[in-house]
Amino acid sequence: MMSTIHNRNRGIGNRMRRMFFTIVVCLVVAWIVWLGLILLFQETFIFPRFIANRDVPASAPADVEILRIALDDGGFVESWLLPPIGTTPAPLLVIAHGNAERIDSWIDFARRQQQRGYAVLLPEYRGYGLSGGSPTQQDLVDDTIRFVDQVHARNDVDADRTGYLGMSIGTAVLAQVALERAPRGIVMLVPPARIDSFLWRFAAPSFMMRHPFRTDLAVQQLDLPILICSNTRDHIIPHDHGRRLDELAIDSTYMEFDGDHNVLHSDAEVLRRRRAMDGFLDGLLEPGR
Repeated sequence: MMSTIHNRNRGIGNRMRRMFFTIVVCLVVAWIVWLGLILLFQETFIFPRFIANRDVPASAPADVEILRIALDDGGFVESWLLPPIGTTPAPLLVIAHGNAERIDSWIDFARRQQQRGYAVLLPEYRGYGLSGGSPTQQDLVDDTIRFVDQVHARNDVDADRTGYLGMSIGTAVLAQVALERAPRGIVMLVPPARIDSFLWRFAAPSFMMRHPFRTDLAVQQLDLPILICSNTRDHIIPHDHGRRLDELAIDSTYMEFDGDHNVLHSDAEVLRRRRAMDGFLDGLLEPGR
């Protein structure tokens, strides 16, 4: 009787161990498959062109100059330049957009800066809008450098008075560009400290990220003024990222605004951020000088 009970208990124990082992193996296999999917599709999430490329205009506005870089496959990367309309040579403002935007998303803002005395460069990303190719961290940085060099060669632009303004992932692009072509200052709107850190949200290690965009490392090498603007209700890039960059940067000013990732929640906050950006850029670049 006791032997029968003992054997039964041992059988139950063996079945439980096998079941536990099977569950663990299934979880490990599922995690490995999940990591494979992240490796395969990470560019879709970092560069969501399926969102950005809705309703792409057939041509550029009449008031911009089109700059292009030829690609090996016969395509091109396109950028728009709003040339100065006042005193020349004028300072240059380079604007890099977010990952779900295109350069035409910023055309009204660029026109306003042009009216204020700036030449404005809007570099497009590969695969966005009318530009060919596929985006990668290195290509976005290299393309932007080449466009900046093109504009700096113009007689109506003062290359020594260049400023950068980035939105979201655009701040990460310009931080890397600044290591090669240092501006007088950078405005960072809702900046990520490092893109690779977002993989932890998806139960994946950061080293799997092919486009890490380590702005946290870049700002430690940039001895120039940086205005960091984060939004308090941003659930895409929480304001902790901006605070971290402010801690690491050599010369930074940090400001917080009431808003989510893309929209500030009152006209007063929009005006407050606009005045902060204008004052920061004007003090460094002296438009109309």
